[in-house]
Amino acid sequence: MSEYLTVTCRLPAATEEALASALERWPVLGCQVEESSGELDVTVYLRAEQVGALAGVRQGLAGLGARNVASAHFAEQDWLADYRRHAIPRPIGSRFWLDPSPSRPTPPPDRRLPLLIEPRQAFGSGSHESTQLVLLVLEDVPVAGRSVLDVGTGSGVLALAARALGAGWALGLDRDAEAVWVARQTVAVQPRRLPVALFAGTTAALGRRASFDLVLVNLLPVEVQPLLGDLHALLAMDGLLVLSGLMADQQAAAEAELARAGFLVERARELHEWVALVCARR
Repeated sequence: MSEYLTVTCRLPAATEEALASALERWPVLGCQVEESSGELDVTVYLRAEQVGALAGVRQGLAGLGARNVASAHFAEQDWLADYRRHAIPRPIGSRFWLDPSPSRPTPPPDRRLPLLIEPRQAFGSGSHESTQLVLLVLEDVPVAGRSVLDVGTGSGVLALAARALGAGWALGLDRDAEAVWVARQTVAVQPRRLPVALFAGTTAALGRRASFDLVLVNLLPVEVQPLLGDLHALLAMDGLLVLSGLMADQQAAAEAELARAGFLVERARELHEWVALVCARR
């Protein structure tokens, strides 16, 4: 059984957005936040081998005004099991039904499209706002019959969503081989057949002859910037790039980078402090 590190603390409620921004910079697996008496009870998870990062995370939390900061070891199955016990099916947008319990799925209401996404270590269970933004955008752009590339596929949720909406073909790509393994399991448990091709590798490995009508990217800006040249080459002339993983205060800088790479931002979609951009080739 794998061991994980946790850092727990109590933060002022007003620091929730600042915490979300800070977590993007820290080498953490995830974070659990619960409201309690007007404050936030926070648990940050790290891999056991990241013990050297503990001091930095503790210092960062202290900088946000944290009290009662403590570190501990935690068993993988314990925190995942606890998260799964509290995770419940939820509607996303007007079309999707995200269910975290593939072994005991809940029938979706209103003819929604069910996506069974068990909470795992791979990013992309659908619970994060940046993932939800891409799902919302997919409801508003042409998907049926199109070819889709999901860069940084994680659990495969976005590629699966595109297939559920009628995409003709979907490829999920991730540099993390473990994420691809998780995505293959996720594809296998869907209630109806939603084929997704899954590969571990980089966008450069696809070559310059590949072309996709719709490219989905839910990554941090620092991870996206080196890929912009590849993404431009991979996007069909009349295709769309959907870029998420941006905080609202990063939008202007991201649009400038996209313009330099040959993209035109057609519209933006916001959810809380997060933004997704829909882009075309110039």
